[in-house]
Amino acid sequence: MAAGPYYPRSFTILVIVAMGVLIVPLASGLINVVHVLQGVVDTQRQFARDSLAVTRDVRQVGESVSQLQRAAGQYHLLRDAEFGEVLERAHATLHSRLAQLDTPLGDAAARATLARLDRASAALYHTVRPGAFLDSARFHALEPEFATLHGDARTLQEQADAAVQRDQQALEATVQSTRQRLIGLGLALVPLTLLLAAVFSWLINRPIRQLKAAIQQLGQANLAPLPAISGPQDMVELGREIDWLRQRLQALEAQKTRFLRHVSHELKTPLASLREGVALLNDELAGRLNARQRDIVAIMDQGSRDLQRRIEELIRYGSMVREPVRPATAEQPLADVVDGVLARHRLALDARRLTVDTQLDAAAVRADRAQLETALDNLLSNAVRFSPEGGRILVKSAPQAGTVALWVCDMGPGILVAERHRVFEPFFQGSHQPASAVEGSGLGLSIVREAQLAAGGSAEVVDCAPWSTCFCLTWPV
Repeated sequence: MAAGPYYPRSFTILVIVAMGVLIVPLASGLINVVHVLQGVVDTQRQFARDSLAVTRDVRQVGESVSQLQRAAGQYHLLRDAEFGEVLERAHATLHSRLAQLDTPLGDAAARATLARLDRASAALYHTVRPGAFLDSARFHALEPEFATLHGDARTLQEQADAAVQRDQQALEATVQSTRQRLIGLGLALVPLTLLLAAVFSWLINRPIRQLKAAIQQLGQANLAPLPAISGPQDMVELGREIDWLRQRLQALEAQKTRFLRHVSHELKTPLASLREGVALLNDELAGRLNARQRDIVAIMDQGSRDLQRRIEELIRYGSMVREPVRPATAEQPLADVVDGVLARHRLALDARRLTVDTQLDAAAVRADRAQLETALDNLLSNAVRFSPEGGRILVKSAPQAGTVALWVCDMGPGILVAERHRVFEPFFQGSHQPASAVEGSGLGLSIVREAQLAAGGSAEVVDCAPWSTCFCLTWPV
């Protein structure tokens, strides 16, 4: 188990890197948005200042033309030399304002009007400048020229307003384009962020899924080598710890199997001597027995038989776990097998007045005869043991999705849902135990499961109304 080349050494660092990488496009997008919006705001602010200044200066040009005409009239019509300075200042102001507008005005038509206005005002001032007074007739003859100046001033104002409106429309188009660009940037960042999130989510969840699969494998009592854990170094170390746990469980399982095998064989010798002694007593080789003694011998004989059966179950379970070799299989007629197993349980069935319904829609199954009889015998033993007086038991077979299924159901107290995954564990005893029955060894269902696994089939608890407990065995076709 080794960390991949794209993983950091720590799972925490991986999470931090993932968060950092996810923040980068979002932060860059936010910074870009702020920068673009700041540029738009600066452009709008500059446009507002420039348009306000141009509008103000253009209006002042019209006022300056009026001041120039008024100052010229006061000087020439009143023939007062003191107004000469006023006339000079009026012309200087007009010339200064026209010069100020030369740079801000970017429209070609407005600049042409500005130049024409500047030339016309200079020519008119050359006529009315202080020096020699003009008579009333000559001064009034200049009124068309003053009217032309006023007309050019109004034209300049209209052209300036039109230029401002065009600039405003261009600015609005720029704002609209900027908004669309920001929307496009946001739409591009969303899938990019989701893609990065998906990549890092896969990188983060991959070792977690691998660890989960390893833990589930151990939980299913599968002690085969675990799949490799790829990820950060600490996750790889955790995978090594889980594999060490698997090896430890494997060693403990081997020790348990050896213990069961040794104990079973060690018990067989004294049990054989005990059964032989009971048989000698029962044959009255040591003397005649009275009725009380014969009952005691019968109890000893039944106890020795139960003990022998449990030892044989231990030996059978240990051999199945130790050597799970698939046995030779052949077509087995289910009717014959079921009748043979029912015959062995006939006394118990009659004693409890139990009825067995058989529905063998699948007439045969490919299996080992001994293992098939063992599985049926254990399931029927449980059904007889847990069924109420006068109850019914169902034995049913049918083809099912490429397999042959066999159900054994009863109307006993049932199995708790929380205990269903444990009923096939060795030595497990469920919560619902019949009060009058002798406690079992807890190996019967474990032997059934091991036999089915060896045959390539399965054994599980299923729901099958109206039956309270139903076991389903499957064999491959």
